Amino acid sequence: MDLASEDFDDLPPPTAPGSISFSMRNFASQEGANRVANKLSSYIRLISRYLDLSRLDGVTVAYDYDSALAELDRGVEGLRPLSRSNDDQLIGVGMAPAVIREGVVKVHIVLNAPYVEDIEKDEGDEHDEEFWAALYLLAHECGHVQVTSDKDRAFPGMILQHAVSSYEKAIFMQVNEACWEEYAACRLSAVFGRGRLPLYEEGLCGVLGVARQRAADAREAFWQHRDLNRAVAEIAPPLVEPLRLASYVLGHIDGLTDDTSISEETKKAIADAGYTDFVDDLASALRSLWEVRREWTHIGQFDIIGDVARDALWSGGLTIRPAANDGATINVWEPNEVDPFDMGLAKTWLATRDGHS
Repeated sequence: MDLASEDFDDLPPPTAPGSISFSMRNFASQEGANRVANKLSSYIRLISRYLDLSRLDGVTVAYDYDSALAELDRGVEGLRPLSRSNDDQLIGVGMAPAVIREGVVKVHIVLNAPYVEDIEKDEGDEHDEEFWAALYLLAHECGHVQVTSDKDRAFPGMILQHAVSSYEKAIFMQVNEACWEEYAACRLSAVFGRGRLPLYEEGLCGVLGVARQRAADAREAFWQHRDLNRAVAEIAPPLVEPLRLASYVLGHIDGLTDDTSISEETKKAIADAGYTDFVDDLASALRSLWEVRREWTHIGQFDIIGDVARDALWSGGLTIRPAANDGATINVWEPNEVDPFDMGLAKTWLATRDGHS
């Protein structure tokens, strides 16, 4: 996107609320906070000519980012405090959680201040990379505003208002949501993402490089502790995380107007980790959901994403199947030593996959 050459007269009118609420936390001066807030406000209005931001609740920009997340009022009692991703692979710098205000689902953007303060560097015809990074972070979180709004319109009463009692459904619903929301937000905001694809591919390659070993370490630990709940918590995340990171890559590529594709280096990393079929299946699932996004009829349509995750878990020696009374049957095995079919297991989700699409 070239801000200097863009013909804004051809764009629809802004969809953001007429007055955007800002909370600027721990800035060195009120003057500096006001400057950043004013710049962010102007760019939110620009972005809202591309995206539907009518459900934007407000924006928090914080130097105490972790505290800002934990203290956000989401309008619902009993929710766990929000926390960012923060490990050796990923560090969260922005979030767009759903909130409820006067009975309406809205979205509140929370931004880590050091990563958006360079939004001020927009003078002249050529903007530096820090500006583009700040603008893209803002646009990506705005993308989540539309994604959440679209989902609430399709499935009213679900977001923050519907508890999932089934152990198995709760796990795969989280996977469905994480992959879909990042894919759609990346696809919607791709026009603002100058130079973003290599960074997304780097993140994907990073988690692919450790997925199998971390799952193997978790399985080895399971044979000692024999705690099935702990096994799910430790084996599943490294096997599923490549799907979430692949969703960023796929969404960004699909949001571009050229013939950009995944790099050969990243394709090799995917293949080396044994994820080629999973990424291909995930791409098909996400794209099919995008094509019918105005015609969704039931939340079960998203299970085609969860089925890809089930395949990935199977390859890593884990199944989680529904059982009576909202419970689950969990099986763990060493994939290089045991044939799960000899254990009486089967990929039962394959029989219903066509029914989800």
